[in-house]
Amino acid sequence: MTTVIANPIQCILRNKKERITIKLYDKEDNLVDATELSLEVTDLGDSVIYADDYINPPPAGTRIVRESVGCYHILWGDPTAPQNVPRQTETAQLGKCLFVWCVTGPAGTEPTNVVQVVNFVSARSGVMLSAFRQQIDKAIKATSTDPEDFCPLGYTNCDLFAYLEGGLQLINAYQPYPTFCMLENFPFQKFGQTLIDAALLVGINAQTLFAIDTDIDNWSDQGNAWVINHHPKLAAFSAAMSQRLDKLIPIMKLHFVNSGSLHVEMGPNWRLQTLVGMAPQGALFRNFFSS
Repeated sequence: MTTVIANPIQCILRNKKERITIKLYDKEDNLVDATELSLEVTDLGDSVIYADDYINPPPAGTRIVRESVGCYHILWGDPTAPQNVPRQTETAQLGKCLFVWCVTGPAGTEPTNVVQVVNFVSARSGVMLSAFRQQIDKAIKATSTDPEDFCPLGYTNCDLFAYLEGGLQLINAYQPYPTFCMLENFPFQKFGQTLIDAALLVGINAQTLFAIDTDIDNWSDQGNAWVINHHPKLAAFSAAMSQRLDKLIPIMKLHFVNSGSLHVEMGPNWRLQTLVGMAPQGALFRNFFSS
């Protein structure tokens, strides 16, 4: 059995380069080399952007690099790659793409498919990230996802970006119009706290689910009691934030909504007379009020 370790979500700044890395471990947690290793990069419409194979490289050669035993990466956005000459194309557009790795460890093991989501973000979104971290991560906790030094404590940048996108989708779910397709489209300078509050709700809900799995309601050993009970406090805070957003988001969206108007040209017309007759008191028709 081969275990493939890869960050499920990774962020790359627009027009920059970054390594997308995977590691292979056997059942004894030792790094092992792959006997088969291929990669397909697709957009969200499942169209193939790039395909590569480390064992059987294409005619132009492989871009997959073996760092050491069991460690492989591809430098996405590499300015020397043919795809990025004469100008950067791989990381030029904001959005997401999927890295689909097909990996087989030592001979006789089964192939494993791993999907990584790579999110291309702008430097402007870093402003949102910093402001959000200051509110949700007061201890500025560090996180390690390295299997040799695993410590799932705190929030990575990719976690915070995921919460911000979840908060944006939460805002879009409220009426009235408009909706915002990307973080970069949101008027953060004017309504940034509303986005942070929505992202905070998404992050706290994720933490609440974690608390359900890890809380210890009542444990004692020879009179020594041990209780970890985070869930009620997190659930209460989540409910309070939800009530706040139920009121705040529609009010915020009203800044983008114009009052409706109706223009009617007066004339001898039965439909117009019917409309005037049914109009409520105070309605304005061409400079006169209906009674």
